[in-house]
Amino acid sequence: MTDTAPQDLTTLEPLEPISAPAADAAAGPGTADAMLMAMRSGLPAPAYNPYCRDVSFYRFLFAGVVMFAGCMMPISADLTRSGFTTMSGGVYTLIAVAMVWSWWASIANNRPVGLKWLLFAAAPLIGSVMHLMAFDPTAALEAADKAGWLKKDGFTCSDSWAGLFKDMGGAIMKDAAAGVRVEGFWRLLGVGNVFVFLGALMAELGFLGGIVGGAKKNKADTKAKMQASSERKRK
Repeated sequence: MTDTAPQDLTTLEPLEPISAPAADAAAGPGTADAMLMAMRSGLPAPAYNPYCRDVSFYRFLFAGVVMFAGCMMPISADLTRSGFTTMSGGVYTLIAVAMVWSWWASIANNRPVGLKWLLFAAAPLIGSVMHLMAFDPTAALEAADKAGWLKKDGFTCSDSWAGLFKDMGGAIMKDAAAGVRVEGFWRLLGVGNVFVFLGALMAELGFLGGIVGGAKKNKADTKAKMQASSERKRK
C-alpha cells in the first residue's frame, strides 16, 4: 500500500477581537435599551414603569385622579353644574391635573418631580373640610327647592352627619328607607365635594407620611454611621 500525500492545510487566520458593542450585545440590553425595546414593542400600561419601585408615586397619582374626578362631579343638588364651573373648583381642577401630570412623569422617570403640587393640594383639602363642616342638609334642601333643582315634597335625607352614619348602618342592614335618606344627603351635599376631599386627604397624608419616614430613615442612618465610627476608633 502506498500512502497518499497529505493535502496542504489552509493557514488559519487569527480571529478578530470582540468589539465593545458586540460585547455589550452579548451581555444583554441595559436599562435604557430595555425601556426603548419595551416602548417600541407596543404602548406600555398607563402610568407604569417596571423600574419604579416607589409605591408612593402611584398613590399620589391616584390621589390626583380622585381629585380630578371630584371636580367633574356635581357639587350641589344641581346635577347640571360640575365643580370645575366655579372659581374654586377651577383652581382645584388645575391642581388635580398638575398632580396627575407630575406624578405620571415621576413614575416614568423613577424620581419625584411633583412635590410642590402636594403642598398646593392643601388648598382643596382645607376648602373641602370647611364646606363639609358648614353643610346643613335642612338649609340645603330649602335652597334646592327654591332654585328648582328638586321638589321638597317627598324628598327625604339624613338630617345631620350623625344621622347619615346611622342611616348608612341601616342601609347595610338592608333598610330601604335608610338607603334613600343616605342618597338624599349625598345629593344635597354634592358627591364632587366628597371626592375632592378624599383625593386631597390622600395626597396630604402621603406627603406627611413621606416626611416622617424620611426623618426616621435619616435618624437611623446617622445612628448607624456613629456606631460604625465608634467601632473603627476602638480598633
